[in-house]
Amino acid sequence: MTYLYLYLGIGLLVGIGFSINGARAYANAPPITEVVAQALDPDWQPPRRRWLPLILISSVIWPVLLLLPLLERPFEPEAPRPEFAVAGDHLLESLTVVEIEARERVFDPLGAVPDLPFGHLNTAWQDFLAECEEGVEFRRFAADWNAGWCKERREGYVEMVDGQPGRFFMTVCKTLPEE
Repeated sequence: MTYLYLYLGIGLLVGIGFSINGARAYANAPPITEVVAQALDPDWQPPRRRWLPLILISSVIWPVLLLLPLLERPFEPEAPRPEFAVAGDHLLESLTVVEIEARERVFDPLGAVPDLPFGHLNTAWQDFLAECEEGVEFRRFAADWNAGWCKERREGYVEMVDGQPGRFFMTVCKTLPEE
């Protein structure tokens, strides 16, 4: 029972503190609607504020009230996460377009997936190839990537531009189990 009295006592003090703070803020800058109402009707009086119910309610929910100042301050923005890019150590074997398409042909005995390279993603693959230069070298890549909240395994194909990895077509992106 002592803990209940202590809890309510702290809540009462927090409620009184927040009420005094709110009353001061209201006296310094009343809401714009009250200013407009006063300008339109000089006899208008603001409604009387009843602080006692607010103090009593806050004596019960005071832990939540203590978190309010944290929400009023903007949180520090996170450092931007680096965007995924294929690096030299991710590169595997060199392949031609014909080899890639043979390797990525989807065989579905039920016929739900078209019998094309990359299946339903064939249109995206054709768009990727259309943006590539003629006779460009393609390499397969595989990389373990830290996405910030989880580790991912990313695999696919990258076009090589002047010996450096350029644009890539990702075929696998799966979450790795935590170790």
